[in-house]
Amino acid sequence: MTCFQRSWPLAALSLLLACDGGKEKGDAKKTADAKPAADATPADDAKPVEAAKPAEAAKPHFDVTKDHSGVLARSAAVLEATERFDDENLHEISHHAEKLPTYEKVCTHEAGIEGEGFDQPGCVKAMEHHMVQLGPELYQQLADCMLSAKTGEQIDACHAAEAEAEAKLHANPHGDGLSEDVCDELFEHFETLAMDDAKEQAELVKEILEEVRADVVLTCTEQGTQAEVDCSMKAKTMPELKECASKLL
Repeated sequence: MTCFQRSWPLAALSLLLACDGGKEKGDAKKTADAKPAADATPADDAKPVEAAKPAEAAKPHFDVTKDHSGVLARSAAVLEATERFDDENLHEISHHAEKLPTYEKVCTHEAGIEGEGFDQPGCVKAMEHHMVQLGPELYQQLADCMLSAKTGEQIDACHAAEAEAEAKLHANPHGDGLSEDVCDELFEHFETLAMDDAKEQAELVKEILEEVRADVVLTCTEQGTQAEVDCSMKAKTMPELKECASKLL
């Protein structure tokens, strides 16, 4: 090896080292840039999205302004809305009860939802009470609500709406403030005429009416009118009562 080969020019050597060093630093910088920062916060759109909660069904509320039935209409309707009895003479007195869903239909639907152990006879009796407490117009709303229900929770919501409507009616009486004695006398007279008209089904009529007697008397004290009482007490037959049934406005 010659002396010239051993003594590599100093300037060339320095330039070579500088180029290699720059390359190593550049490669290191690229590697560092490629690595994500350890404390980097994930972007908002990378966060898991919570599933939207299903909208809660609106709770039913019955329109109490639709109540236009007096004592006679309620008393006739409670008979008309059962599958066990039908009397043409009651149709006009009850205004429209012949068009209403029967207690049996409503309770059969509820029994299908509630399942085994459901007290269907008890349901029928409860619906009889609701008829008098609410009147035919609001009973229609209750029946529609229950027949459209598909779950026990929806049935419960219908019952809650019924209790709410009943409370509103009690809180806003619009009758003549009749006494219980007068109302009890009216009930007795209606029951007698209805039983006479029912003939062989007289005992069934008595059974149904006696079940709701207290409701009829209470409704009479809150919504009954003296004109309705005076007219009714003069009637000798059921057909004559159709002229007496008041229509509340």
